[in-house]
Amino acid sequence: MGLRVSILIVLLAWVCAALARAQALPEPAWQPRYTGVETARIELQEPRKLVLHVARVDLRAPGLRWFATPPALPGSAPLAPPGRHTGETLGQFTSSFLREHGLQLAVNAAPFGPVVDEEGTLLDVAGLQVSLGRLVSGQTKDYPALMLMKDGRARLARPPFDLTGVVNAVGGFDIVLERGVPLFRPPAEGARAPAVHPRTAVGLADDGWRAWLVVVDGRQEGYSLGVALHELAVLLRALGATEGINLDGGGTSAIVVQGPDTQPLVLNRPIHRGEPGRERVSASHLGLWALPLR
Repeated sequence: MGLRVSILIVLLAWVCAALARAQALPEPAWQPRYTGVETARIELQEPRKLVLHVARVDLRAPGLRWFATPPALPGSAPLAPPGRHTGETLGQFTSSFLREHGLQLAVNAAPFGPVVDEEGTLLDVAGLQVSLGRLVSGQTKDYPALMLMKDGRARLARPPFDLTGVVNAVGGFDIVLERGVPLFRPPAEGARAPAVHPRTAVGLADDGWRAWLVVVDGRQEGYSLGVALHELAVLLRALGATEGINLDGGGTSAIVVQGPDTQPLVLNRPIHRGEPGRERVSASHLGLWALPLR
């Protein structure tokens, strides 16, 4: 037992040192967007060039409401991938999702398949999804989920899920931060470095009353290369989160706000099919309705 504790202490010390050395965050220049919602753009040079976009959300703010992609209505999908006759939602760009539902903020959310180029395609959500109390997609594999509760709080959960009090929910690939501790370890000295990718994540703190929606751009030499999962956890913790989930990432990662002209404004630089600035159609999104600033 003593050896295990010692190893954990050494590991935590290494992570803290790595944060101080390579991933300490400058104080974000938070821009108030809506009541309870601020955004910031953060640039880092270490451990590599990184650009991340963050929305910090106070879940106690009046008028704040979440919304996950709803199920497709029967007969509403004019497009379907060859050989596929089932699906749960209609694929959309994140910007289209925000515009259609009059949202103030939106990010891509759960994993899905297949990858397509056309909006309106019937797609399968991989993992839990609940939209305004309606079950869109059930448990898949051992994927965890972000749950938005009736009392206004947010929480992370692993299957099997208890949906009591859940209004909206989206699945993710991994819980990366738990009780302030990163769950993915950095590679051992001399080991092969893990792959870095664009990421979309959500961090929580204050017993689920504060959230950070984070998109890290990647796969773009000279602009932003992306992060590994242990680095994502450290970034979430540096922002102030104690819990964190990795949602769908790669070419799907996108964060969009409603601009002053009410039109969608894509804050990050998505990279669908290797093309910088090109959004990807996603089966799953998570959005916010929020009141104007007072």
